[in-house]
Amino acid sequence: MDREADVVYRYDGSFEGFLCCVFESVYAHEIPFAILPHSSPMATLFPEKLIETDPQKARRVDASLPKKLGKGAHSCVAHAFLSGSEDKELLILRFLRLGYRVGPGVMFMAGHKDVAPVLALEKAVCGEAHLLTGFVRFQDYGDFLGGTITPKHYVLPLLRLHFCQRLPGEDFILYDATHGAALLWQKGKASYAQLDEAPPFPEISREEAAYQELWKRFYKTIAIAARENPALRRSLCPKRYWVNMTELKEEL
Repeated sequence: MDREADVVYRYDGSFEGFLCCVFESVYAHEIPFAILPHSSPMATLFPEKLIETDPQKARRVDASLPKKLGKGAHSCVAHAFLSGSEDKELLILRFLRLGYRVGPGVMFMAGHKDVAPVLALEKAVCGEAHLLTGFVRFQDYGDFLGGTITPKHYVLPLLRLHFCQRLPGEDFILYDATHGAALLWQKGKASYAQLDEAPPFPEISREEAAYQELWKRFYKTIAIAARENPALRRSLCPKRYWVNMTELKEEL
């Protein structure tokens, strides 16, 4: 029987590191009070247990997800881990510990207190990624395209396939200002980079500025003033995305 332990796990913040936290929880027969990355400034009165990232342990836990919890469990957990929620690690851990006990049926226990939060995290992450496939605005800098997003969740891995397939012949940088990360697509190869500051994008050309003005004029021209519904627009395109959208940032 697992016990609720007065201990805090500290790990490196990676998905592999989190899987090692799961490994430790299972073999120590304990549920920690919290799981925090090294970068978290959160102070605690509980003793801390440093969880080292061991690739072998991470692979064992990773392989166990589809075997023990069913085919959809791995993608559910991987997507939920991209969430910006501060307590995501403990929520996912509780979900996994339940899944190890009940098996693949856990994916259908949507009303369970240890399942519903993880399904909600996955829905939020995937939903934001879906919205951003339509809200991202790239600017042409001549040799490459550049765009900026400010998402709540770390959705760059979910945007990678969409934009790399949409822009196969272009080099581009998609900068996530919230997480200080960037998706780079150069000569048909994708990579990620952690950045201490925003990329030094050059000034846009006069041609790019002209196209942006045309786009804003088109956006305003097709609007039907008599049918304006600001509340509906904000529900379909939340204002937090407007700062990076050519046609809407001037309305903030």
